[in-house]
Amino acid sequence: MYRDWFQEFRKITPEEQQILNGKTSVQKSLYTSRPDFVVESDKFMENAADDIAVRRHTRFIDFPRHRHDYVEIFYVISGSVTHSVNGEKITIHTGELLFMNQNIEHAIFACGENDLAVNILIRPEYFQNIISLIGQDNILASFMVNALEGESCVGQYLYFSVADNPCIQNLFQNTVFLLINKPRNWHKLSENTFALLFMHILSSAENILLDQSDKRSNVLMLVVRRYIMDHYDTGTLHELAEHIGYTQSSLSRIIKKFSGSTFKEMQAKQRLLIAMNRLYDSDMPIAEIALSVGYENQNFFYKQFKKEYGMTPNEARLKMRE
Repeated sequence: MYRDWFQEFRKITPEEQQILNGKTSVQKSLYTSRPDFVVESDKFMENAADDIAVRRHTRFIDFPRHRHDYVEIFYVISGSVTHSVNGEKITIHTGELLFMNQNIEHAIFACGENDLAVNILIRPEYFQNIISLIGQDNILASFMVNALEGESCVGQYLYFSVADNPCIQNLFQNTVFLLINKPRNWHKLSENTFALLFMHILSSAENILLDQSDKRSNVLMLVVRRYIMDHYDTGTLHELAEHIGYTQSSLSRIIKKFSGSTFKEMQAKQRLLIAMNRLYDSDMPIAEIALSVGYENQNFFYKQFKKEYGMTPNEARLKMRE
């Protein structure tokens, strides 16, 4: 099956033939009818009711900066393909996956004849059933929920280095086969195959690489920051790790790598930020504020506050009110 699929995808498409004949830019009308370059799912889905499709990535030409009105999963069959995402170059190698939601802007550099890749185009509503299958307390569910927020969602991507995982490779290839051949019940089969694929990816959490240039777009850090905002006083790294399916040690390493701070340092900053807000908009005694944000030792609270803001809580309250 894989050999036939590979040979079929090596064939030169009519669009690629035009490029080889001298066309120097992407034919925009093939991808969008909008003045801004937002690739439209309607251009590639046969029916209005469809919510998922597959197409071969166009070779031999730079694809200009664009967005989508769908979620894209980019998979490299052979060779490598380089993207520019949020101004950062990311080279996707054979067997690797790049997930991008609909608001992210990216460009793709021209690749050669043996650099074969596929795009899975997914309308966000497709994820509804998958979320129910894989659960909501994990990084992929957070990505999908964010995609479901439509125009308000943050531009995000997830890059999975999983080339050496045969289960993930087989599952993804089976998904592409289903989308190309569309056997009976193909839609339900694809949902269940994707759910299995995502669960295998989650079990290989150490292989997840995330957006480093824009930490606001980093899905894992969004989850971490949201947890710290909600649990700044009593939250623990152990509880968060259990909540999102990581070991405590691996989550600690990832937080440090992508934020430059430890979990405790991030939590302390959030506590002090809440304390600063309460100094400004309430008449609570400082000792009470310290206790409310998780500091039982008032002297330690004073020391940490001055280290962070360069002034004591009393000085900060007077300065803000002036």
